[in-house]
Amino acid sequence: MKALSIYLLVSIISLATLWGCKKKTATVSAKKAAIEVWAVPVTQQEIREYLTFNGVSVYQRKEDIRSNVTGYISSMRHEIGDNIRAGQVFAYVRTKEQDALRDAVKIDSSLAKFINPISIKSNATGIISVLNVNKNDYVAEGDIIASVVQPKSLVVKVNVPFEYKESVQIAAPCELLLPNGKTINATITETLPTIDVQSQAQTFLVDLPEADLPENLNIQVKLLQKESSNAMSIPKTALQTNELLTKYWVMKVVDDSLAIKTEVHPLLKNDSLVQIQSERVQLNDWVITEGAYQMQDSTLVKIIKR
Repeated sequence: MKALSIYLLVSIISLATLWGCKKKTATVSAKKAAIEVWAVPVTQQEIREYLTFNGVSVYQRKEDIRSNVTGYISSMRHEIGDNIRAGQVFAYVRTKEQDALRDAVKIDSSLAKFINPISIKSNATGIISVLNVNKNDYVAEGDIIASVVQPKSLVVKVNVPFEYKESVQIAAPCELLLPNGKTINATITETLPTIDVQSQAQTFLVDLPEADLPENLNIQVKLLQKESSNAMSIPKTALQTNELLTKYWVMKVVDDSLAIKTEVHPLLKNDSLVQIQSERVQLNDWVITEGAYQMQDSTLVKIIKR
């Protein structure tokens, strides 16, 4: 009987010890590891929000050089890209009648003055952009044989959807972004009184009389829409939203270890920053910029880069 009592006592002690070990193991395993994240403080910065439209460079003033007689091009003094002045000879044309007189000149030398080719002069000063004929080509009276553009008439045509018409005003400053990365500061100078039927866009013009740019160059035109000089700002990577873009939030870090899901209202944006408005986010609060995607509220975190 005594032996049985001792056996039961030992069994109870063993079971109690085993239960305590399991409980301790479960408690240790329940403690989650902190998620490593990157975070930055909320700052106050100047933010400018722009509207961006597509534009193309064109020459407003172009002149055509036309043949004033029917015949054959006997010689040309210019090529594409050459400068030419108004009144300067562009080409010479010989007529069929002049070719017929060549044999008659051998008999009567007084006819020689009638076989000289007829000159065609330019009626504009500029650069030859189009050349439609070569030497010995046949041309009729009135044919366009070349086109001259005036470099000082270079403009950028910007097509603005009608819903943005009130945001684009004459004399408004703008930035022109060229394909090579360069930027030109310019001004909206004129608008055309018609709207494209298909796109419902109105054309605005930006004068570039001093710019050395080719025609038909695609250019991005940026116009300032809104700005704030002291915006409470966060990086774009810190702002999260739902699929419908109806709710926005950030993961604010509290006590350097706890990420709290905090609702915010985004305002102005630029390429890298977002202005926010929130009753629960203040300047110098820390928000997660990397590592917070699909993170749950009140998650333990460890900031590895500030």
